[in-house]
Amino acid sequence: MNTPKEIRIAIIGCGMISHRHMTVIENLNKRGQNLRVVAAAEIDKDKLMAWGKQYGLSEDCLYQDFREMLKRDDIDEVEVCVHNNLHTSVATAVMAAGFPCYSEKPMAASYADAKILYDAQKKYGQKLAIQISSIYNPQTRIAKEMIADGKLGKIYHCRSVGHRRQGRPGYDMPFFSRDFVDPNVGVHGPLFDLGIYHIAQMLYVMGMPELESVYGTTTCDYWRDKRIDDAVDCHTPVEDLSVAIARFKNGLSMDIYEDWAIHMDEIGTSFIAGSLGGLKFTDVDQTGGPMAVPEGGGIVGGGDLQKPRLQYFGVDEKGRLFDTKLECAIGDITGMQELALHPEMEMYNDNQLQWYSYLRGDLTDETRIDSPYIAMQTAFLSEGVMLSNELGRSVTADEIKKMSKSVALREQKTDFGVITYDFDEYKPE
Repeated sequence: MNTPKEIRIAIIGCGMISHRHMTVIENLNKRGQNLRVVAAAEIDKDKLMAWGKQYGLSEDCLYQDFREMLKRDDIDEVEVCVHNNLHTSVATAVMAAGFPCYSEKPMAASYADAKILYDAQKKYGQKLAIQISSIYNPQTRIAKEMIADGKLGKIYHCRSVGHRRQGRPGYDMPFFSRDFVDPNVGVHGPLFDLGIYHIAQMLYVMGMPELESVYGTTTCDYWRDKRIDDAVDCHTPVEDLSVAIARFKNGLSMDIYEDWAIHMDEIGTSFIAGSLGGLKFTDVDQTGGPMAVPEGGGIVGGGDLQKPRLQYFGVDEKGRLFDTKLECAIGDITGMQELALHPEMEMYNDNQLQWYSYLRGDLTDETRIDSPYIAMQTAFLSEGVMLSNELGRSVTADEIKKMSKSVALREQKTDFGVITYDFDEYKPE
């Protein structure tokens, strides 16, 4: 086997999610990939030095100001691992500096900012990808194939679900950054933070239907305590629950449920319903799949490795009902058999591997999964939910385009000064 071309990587943001990126890189290198992290940037100097020590980078490869790092001539791509409301700010700066960019989810904290970032690809002539682990596995591919093959008949309804008994990052989960519950940095709660995994998966497998209107509501009424508020400096809570019903131009409907915390054990799973059959999605991946698990350790950030499954319900030509369990986790025997028969599918089973394959030219714009477009359309629907809640009525797609506003940070205070971000204004469509 020929050794693939080396890809030299720079990381911006040395928080928790960067360690997941590094774990994937290490695991992919064990599988024969040729990946090397050559630089990292982080405004917190102590965190930066500890990160460099952990991964063996010398001090001359570590930067508090990522703009200085982008002056290097030995970088092939940059991975943006900062918080939600800095994705557009930093990722556009990366592409403006002449580098391909792989950015963390969500794409942005508003549709306006997601559109700005999406358009930056063309403006700067650079490649872009957004982390959406739920769409890079057999569960999603099989569901998409079954729908395309007509196994479900006419699709008329789907449900997008995300649930935690109690898990507000940075609040109930103190090992996460407090930025998650900062209305200026995190901006939104579970709909943007985790809904990207569930809504994006539903939109993608159904062929990216065009939104007509959405009605939604959000709340932040789950249990809080002033002692915790004070400890994490969170006195203006972001929402902890979002629910909505969306209608698409082909008549399809989608109900959306996304929480960070609610007093209930189980609230169901995502599903897609058609005239001939339905698909139930179990254990949707939102941790990065098997490549995100370090050898001998647990997933960075906690939780268990998901094993995505599908259950297929239908009716045969004689009117008899049936249901079939489809084993489609990457790590199970079925997944391993698929890779043995079709090794090229490996590029569709991991976010980062697909990105590196795209950079090397093994995948093209036509054969890769267009994560920036999927993420932007997810932000569009999510923005509609927020606007509907604010206005107390349903909103149309045209209204979302007109009313969405950029909220991405244009200035960031640091110990070494203020970083000013220069990116385009949103022009309502």
